[in-house]
Amino acid sequence: MAKKPARIWIVVADGARARFLALDTGTSKLVPAGPADLVSPRSRQRPRDLVSDRPGRSFSSSRSGARHALEPPHDPHKLEKHRFMEVLADALDEACGRRAFDDLILVAPRRSLGELRSLLSKRVQDRIGHEVAKDLAGEPPSRLRRRLVSLLGPIPRAS
Repeated sequence: MAKKPARIWIVVADGARARFLALDTGTSKLVPAGPADLVSPRSRQRPRDLVSDRPGRSFSSSRSGARHALEPPHDPHKLEKHRFMEVLADALDEACGRRAFDDLILVAPRRSLGELRSLLSKRVQDRIGHEVAKDLAGEPPSRLRRRLVSLLGPIPRAS
């Protein structure tokens, strides 16, 4: 009995966008796979559009009566990127539960990759074959295929 080829998903993400791709065995091209692309437009907004009002003010600890603005406790962009990574981790967990892929290749910037790795479930972590710490989210599939040739195998020549 012939062994069924492994279904490999390539997830290319950054803090605001994630694409799910698979290698088409017939044409050796990267084609869309799984859920539609995930997009978080709030991660690309300016900080003043993410926060409703200015931080509060406080009196100085000395007796001068001077007031100082307080720094916000969290960076709104980092919070939005973290929320997006949670959504991506949930989407991968749901796809893993449906057995949509056998192996997973994660491509993301180093910071996003580390955050995503901490949010993934155990069953998704067990399916990760490779991680590429590069920001390739804006690359078209043809150029992405050439960048990942060492992981996906050589591109066959057209005869």
